[in-house]
Amino acid sequence: MYKNQNILTLWAVMALIAMTGWFGCAATTKIHGIKPAEVSMGGIRTLAVLKFDGKYGEVVRGDFYNKLGEVHHFNLIDTTQINALDKVLYDQVDDPRFLPILNDLHADGVITGRVTANLNDISGTDQVQMKEGTGQYKKEKNIFGNWVDVEIKKTVLRPLCYVIRQASLTTDFKVFDLRTKGIIATGKVTENYNEKFGGDREYAFLGRKMSQLPAKNQTLNELSAKVSAQLVAKISPTEIVKVITFDDGSKYGLGIGGHKLVKRGIEYAKRGAWEEAMEIWQDVIKAEPNNNAAYYNIGMAYESFGDLKNLETARSMYKKAATCGDSKLYIQAVARVQAAIKDSLKYEEQKKLLKQTPVKKSEEGGGLRIY
Repeated sequence: MYKNQNILTLWAVMALIAMTGWFGCAATTKIHGIKPAEVSMGGIRTLAVLKFDGKYGEVVRGDFYNKLGEVHHFNLIDTTQINALDKVLYDQVDDPRFLPILNDLHADGVITGRVTANLNDISGTDQVQMKEGTGQYKKEKNIFGNWVDVEIKKTVLRPLCYVIRQASLTTDFKVFDLRTKGIIATGKVTENYNEKFGGDREYAFLGRKMSQLPAKNQTLNELSAKVSAQLVAKISPTEIVKVITFDDGSKYGLGIGGHKLVKRGIEYAKRGAWEEAMEIWQDVIKAEPNNNAAYYNIGMAYESFGDLKNLETARSMYKKAATCGDSKLYIQAVARVQAAIKDSLKYEEQKKLLKQTPVKKSEEGGGLRIY
């Protein structure tokens, strides 16, 4: 009964979806790349993950260790079974008293953290407008043109309980280089949660019902997973995926009309046949030297190859497209590939540092990945 008040909204969304399907939408593709570590790890190859202080420290540490293992950038040492390391606290990781224990790990460096978590549920009541039946009926035609009895509705206010959950989880981290005996990286990552369940959201379209309120541990585990992903990105190169939009030459970018040959090239590119697609777009440019869509899509092809030289070529193509036709799409592409070039240069420096670090005998034939 209460959901009927959302019928108009639902119909509007369905109409929008139908229009999108009718007119089409711009084609996209996924481009994979490598994001360099945000902080310098000084060429550390073998990394020991110590305990994380705090009530939820081991939850975050466990998530972090697993996610870092998926990246395969470091040779990891799990220290959970080494009881002697329980004495090494976050604030004392560089204390000379603990050096003998840490040196026994035969690692290049260690990382530790301190986790603080907060969760607060705010309860209250909203007065929500609803439609209720009156027990009285009137005659109306249905969608088939037949007269039927329809109950007359009235608007009433009803109290509905709600809970606003606010939570945050913060992890401070330190990286201690066992070769130089110094802290080489510190930082902090935080994730927040703020969601309302029930009340005026109970019957709202895409609202959260009171029955969907998760357990408190579930909320904190969700934040832990996000914080751990941020921590990995801080200290390790990570693979990223960018979704990029093609330009088919249509006026409004909705797949309506467009350049026939440019669209044919896009079909090849969507299947991963970038070389064939580039040949088509280059033929378009020979016939139409100012075809900005062809320049832009060629830029996408070079960007997809990912190495520094091709990224620089992609930037040239995007700038050419912007010169031939000012478009927000082209300007965004120039900025995006400029950032990718900066990341590529930073990552090359990180790889040089890593190559300067001698490989320990225990690491030979190991799973260290240099992208």
